[in-house]
Amino acid sequence: MYPANSGHALRLTPANSPFSKHSGNKSPHKAMRTEPGLSLKQVIGTTTCSPSGFDCLPSARSFAYTAGASAIVSTLDDNLEITQRFFRARPAAVAINSTPSAYSPATPGGAPQETRNRTVASLRDAGLGYSPNASPMGDWGESPGSKTWTARERIKAATCVSFSPDGRFLAVGETGYNPRVLLFSLANDESSDIPLTIISEHTFGIRCVAFSPDAKYLASLGTVNDGFLYIWSINSKTGAARLHSSNKCTSYIRDMIWMGNRLVTVGTRHVKVWKPTEGSAPQSPSKQRFGSDGAPVTTSASLSPRTLVGRNALLGSLVDTVFTCAAPIDDDQAVVCSEKGDVCLLDDTDGNQRLVKGREEGFAICGVAVHAQEKVLWVAGKCGQIRPIFIRDLGRPTTPDTPRSSPSPTPPTEDRPAYIVAMAFLENQIISIDSAHSIKIFDPSGKAVKNNPAHRDAVLGVKLLESPTQMAASFFTWSAGGNVRFWDLTGNYRGEMTIELEQLSLDDDDYVNELKVVLASPTADFFVSGDRSGVLRVIDEATMNCSSDIKAHGSEVTDVAISIGKQSTLVASSSRDRMVQLFRKAGNNLELLQTLDDHVGAVGRVIFSSQGDKLLSCSSDRTIVIRELVSSEGAGDLKVAFLPVRTVTLKATPLSMALLPEQPDFLLVSTADKSIQKIDIRNGRSLQTFRALDAEGNDAVIMDALVVGRASSAASKSILAGVSTTDKSVRLYDHRTGCLLDRACGHTEGVTDIALHQTEQGKTTLISTGTDSTIMIWDFSLPSSAQQDISDTAEQEGDTPHTKENPTSKSPLRRILSKSELAEWQRNSDAQNPATPTKHPSPPRQVRKKTSKYSLAQTAKLPPVPTIPFKYNSPTPSRAEPSTRKNLHIRSDHEMSPPTTSTTTTTHSSRTRRSSTEPRNRSKSSGNVQQQTSEFGGLNAATEQTCRALRAYRKKLNNNGAVNETSSLRSENIRELERELEATKKVLGERARRLKVGEEGREGRLEELLEGYSERLVDLIERKVEARVGGGMGVGKEGEEGRGADGEGDGGKGVEGGLGGRSEVGLG
Repeated sequence: MYPANSGHALRLTPANSPFSKHSGNKSPHKAMRTEPGLSLKQVIGTTTCSPSGFDCLPSARSFAYTAGASAIVSTLDDNLEITQRFFRARPAAVAINSTPSAYSPATPGGAPQETRNRTVASLRDAGLGYSPNASPMGDWGESPGSKTWTARERIKAATCVSFSPDGRFLAVGETGYNPRVLLFSLANDESSDIPLTIISEHTFGIRCVAFSPDAKYLASLGTVNDGFLYIWSINSKTGAARLHSSNKCTSYIRDMIWMGNRLVTVGTRHVKVWKPTEGSAPQSPSKQRFGSDGAPVTTSASLSPRTLVGRNALLGSLVDTVFTCAAPIDDDQAVVCSEKGDVCLLDDTDGNQRLVKGREEGFAICGVAVHAQEKVLWVAGKCGQIRPIFIRDLGRPTTPDTPRSSPSPTPPTEDRPAYIVAMAFLENQIISIDSAHSIKIFDPSGKAVKNNPAHRDAVLGVKLLESPTQMAASFFTWSAGGNVRFWDLTGNYRGEMTIELEQLSLDDDDYVNELKVVLASPTADFFVSGDRSGVLRVIDEATMNCSSDIKAHGSEVTDVAISIGKQSTLVASSSRDRMVQLFRKAGNNLELLQTLDDHVGAVGRVIFSSQGDKLLSCSSDRTIVIRELVSSEGAGDLKVAFLPVRTVTLKATPLSMALLPEQPDFLLVSTADKSIQKIDIRNGRSLQTFRALDAEGNDAVIMDALVVGRASSAASKSILAGVSTTDKSVRLYDHRTGCLLDRACGHTEGVTDIALHQTEQGKTTLISTGTDSTIMIWDFSLPSSAQQDISDTAEQEGDTPHTKENPTSKSPLRRILSKSELAEWQRNSDAQNPATPTKHPSPPRQVRKKTSKYSLAQTAKLPPVPTIPFKYNSPTPSRAEPSTRKNLHIRSDHEMSPPTTSTTTTTHSSRTRRSSTEPRNRSKSSGNVQQQTSEFGGLNAATEQTCRALRAYRKKLNNNGAVNETSSLRSENIRELERELEATKKVLGERARRLKVGEEGREGRLEELLEGYSERLVDLIERKVEARVGGGMGVGKEGEEGRGADGEGDGGKGVEGGLGGRSEVGLG
């Protein structure tokens, strides 16, 4: 047993990986899943912002630069046409060659290592350059069982590139979590997605990478937070990398170049020369290394990493200078430029690192390129200057164009001309990348011979052109600064227009007006744009000028929709001010037709249906409002409006929506809960919901900017494309099954929009835009297996349109009868079983629900009705008395109402027929009238119920809200009510006279009560009818006030000729 075994067993820092250790190299082909068919075809723009992000290979007429997450290698032909090739690796990609850490040699093959030990601090302090992420397989999140994109393993931005001088390899540096140095093969038969080697020694990001002139070494420099410089020994056959030497470098570095076998770094008050060949390997004879099995491991001194030796150049008077760029002249000399316009010569012929100021220009230099054969160098300034300088003139004194004491003022960013950030010679041409992300080619005289423009600001959207334009463009994009550019599907620039944006004079300096949305009409004869301040503009396509503008909203315009009909062109806009505005295009102006305020949150999207008869909008209040078009002709003008017919409430905020082209009644909506729903806008039902998952089914993402395929083939029609704001990816789903077809990442700062172009032949092209100012064009072709599956699904749907659905997924059946249907059933029941024959039957009544706080009380809990004599203490019951009935209806007592004619009057018996629902009287003394009437369902209870019903009826007539209902009263209903009141009064009078003498006072009170109700009801009805008919109700003169012939009650008022000659009726 070796003595180190005890220390190995009592390891202070446990392993990070929960997976078992495996030795040996893994085949990358087994780890990679089958790629569907989404491939990058063209990239417009670049993210290069420093000389380290650009490099040239003159022998192959190629140059490389960074664009988002990709490194692009462009090759020039004789006609200066550019052919692009893209190099990028997924976050979980596995390299062909393993790169074991130099400080963890115990585990061969690059398997997961135990790298976070206590020796890390001592090794880094010693200058040996050890990083916590010692191996590309060192983090357990990258273990074989965890190859999905986790929250930390998102796509990373490419920041620097470098060609090997022999043209075999391309090195790409990344920035982000767990950054990598990717080494790709430039051979045509090698994959551009699988790197040969992955180096993960840096922690925060890679600032620069550079190959040595003999292609034996690769230098990688981390950012300031990383603080380390590594020199890697590269195998020229396989591309495998081994750490050669390293050291700390904590200065802010702007550029890094090789000068022969020496490495030069320049930056803020920093010029340093590093010599990899002069370092020595560290020796520690007191410590012995052991493997994972406890056996001692011997390491060769030649294979151990060395300490990188470096020496600073003496700056002298340039001690406060910021050096921006450098270029080698030969193996011993290089030119170094500064922000002050200094052009310096670095000479290390004798190993003394002499820095001599050779020339002073009058502008800040940001780029330099040296033509070694012609002995000339070109410098570029931050204000767009470009100037050649002969190397032999570097030692001669010159007069700067602008004195340093009075520098020229710097114009604002939007007015400043684009300046060159990186440049290099490619044979006789100068290739440059400027701050506007454009790639320009200059001839030896400095004249631009080719320009590949791009957007200078963040690209916020892309839209297809449905009709051809004068520029022969296929789509257009717009940026926040108001620049709109037109392109064809191959990425060629076709033209541009600029929309002037007025800046508001606000105290907030951070507020800047931006162009938010641009939409072309279906005929492509005009454009409509909306900005951050809420202004809509109409731009004529022929002149590319703004023909009209209107302040449509009080906040940012979020979306615009255009519908061209047979008689008018409608424009709808939505905004964060919760409004949807509807306009009609009249000539070159917009005429406001309607303001729709149906939402209570910011409105995100608005779309017209394909026929223009529906307008849909979604809002952050989690609703989708569906409106239908209504129109009317009047005075030679067509009036149109959209009325809301349905509101769909969702569980989460809708972000984007799109109508299916072949099924315009179906709407696809993406929501903030990472799901996509299919909604039938005819009834608002959700037909299908699926989560926006990955192929592995682990992580879901939020989708935005949905577009649906329009091609004729079944496989292409089911394509649903969108962008994910979660992992900055472009995704394709089959909206019929919810399956992920493919996903790809290229943008690094956020994906803003996507467009889907399809041809009749089934070719699918996607265009995506990002806030990193790049535009990416993708080609998509379904694999044969997936295409066959989608076609089979489409055929099954077409052959069996009425496939039996799972009953458990259906909604439960419901059929609730409406109030009108219930009233119809009640009328039919009364007609079949008439209680009392009458010549004038009661008209049908409307059954209305009475809302009462006592309606939920249970009858069993009510106190029993006390037995009281048939007498009243007040004309009306108390309002505080609770109601013991759920529904109180005004009923026509046919038993108490004799049929009345103009010639005869029939007297009915005062006995009432007991209803089948009325409780029977179980008292043995049936002759006691008071006991009968006092029980439940007797005369006292019926009298109280009638009084309450009459009060409720009177309140309803007095209610101002019932004007519309009162206006529908019919004359026969009014006459019937009058007859019922008159008959009730007569019956009560006859019954009162048959009572005992002691109850005479009760008779007068009853008559007074009923007469008061009768007169008040008749007066209210007459006033309501007169208001409706306009005075058609007349007041009869036959009845006069006074005592009747029998001395009982008042005479009342006669009514005649009221409703167009109705029969005369008198009370009393």
